[in-house]
Amino acid sequence: MIIDGVAYLGNWPFRKLRYNTAAAMAERMDRCGIDRAVVSSLSAVLYKDVMNGNFELAESVAGSERFIPLAVINPAYPHWREDFLFCLEKLGMKGLEIFPGYHGYDLTLPALRELLELAAEKGVPVRVPGRLVDIRGRHWLDTPENLGAAEIEQIVRLSPRTDFLICSCNTAAAAKRLAAPAESRPGQLFYDFSRLERFSFSPAFQSLLETAGTDRVFFGTCAPFQYPEVQQVKLFYSGLRAEELGAITAGNLSSLFSGDGAARR
Repeated sequence: MIIDGVAYLGNWPFRKLRYNTAAAMAERMDRCGIDRAVVSSLSAVLYKDVMNGNFELAESVAGSERFIPLAVINPAYPHWREDFLFCLEKLGMKGLEIFPGYHGYDLTLPALRELLELAAEKGVPVRVPGRLVDIRGRHWLDTPENLGAAEIEQIVRLSPRTDFLICSCNTAAAAKRLAAPAESRPGQLFYDFSRLERFSFSPAFQSLLETAGTDRVFFGTCAPFQYPEVQQVKLFYSGLRAEELGAITAGNLSSLFSGDGAARR
């Protein structure tokens, strides 16, 4: 089994996307041998009211076991708590994704800590992407801000009990920065490798595996912004054993989204 831990459905105003509907993405997943995908709403990133995007996502994946939906929540928006609980309890969302840069709030916002703590209380993970697109080729109206290792550490330290999926950034650098706090926090930290170059003089991919361990690395494609095959090629030439590949491609995320998160607290 292969689970894609980083994928999106919906529209992006700065670029025409392919395979950004549930049906089209499922077709692409079939071609790549991907069984399930953890998805959130791209539309929610830029909607003034993120709930409109969450509603669209819930409707598009309703009745399908192939998608694991995440709620996009803006803690600076009124009624964020009610919205998040509604997403979990009524819409069947399995986790949370945050976009501080796009939603314009500082990481010291008290409601952000409250939101992350609520996710821990409910036993659901939080996905934190460093970016959605390469800032060097961004549209002039797109946000100029990315989350670096320092900002990701700040987020992680806000809620020690919360499980985080750290993705779409230099996760090798983030894992090194978070190695010490990861040892003492009850919440787990997981990292994708979608933005790490495998075929270069930089040993970032190997560094991530050595720092985090194969039990804390997961497969993510950043579809539909990137091609899934790129990440599969990285694994093909990784030299990892079958059991290690199994953990990265499915086992780690299967455990995280098994529904027993609250019981681990």
